[in-house]
Amino acid sequence: MGSESGSPPDDSRDALERFERELPESHAVLWTVIIVAAAFDVVTTLAGLSVGFEEGNRVARAFLTTYGDAGIGLLKFAALVVLVVTWHYLPDRPAELVLTGFAVISVLTVALNALTLLSL
Repeated sequence: MGSESGSPPDDSRDALERFERELPESHAVLWTVIIVAAAFDVVTTLAGLSVGFEEGNRVARAFLTTYGDAGIGLLKFAALVVLVVTWHYLPDRPAELVLTGFAVISVLTVALNALTLLSL
């Protein structure tokens, strides 16, 4: 149980510390790029769908068929959850490489979506 002062017991604090991870500046920048790109990906995808374009990704199409427009956000959220878990368990350098790869793919996807929308 907790101590008289209301602080959590030491074993629960140790458990919490196992889930903490340092956030180097490079990781923070990459996370920012990823989150902004994810938002723009959802927005540009929905904009494209609203003017008649079809989703090119089979998995995304399945989510859209099953969950409607919210499916694209759900898929993006699921991808980000997998990314967070992967990042959490990898050592710093491999984690940074995974974040970099995801950021590059996300930015390229948004750029392609934007170019497709501009072609109207």
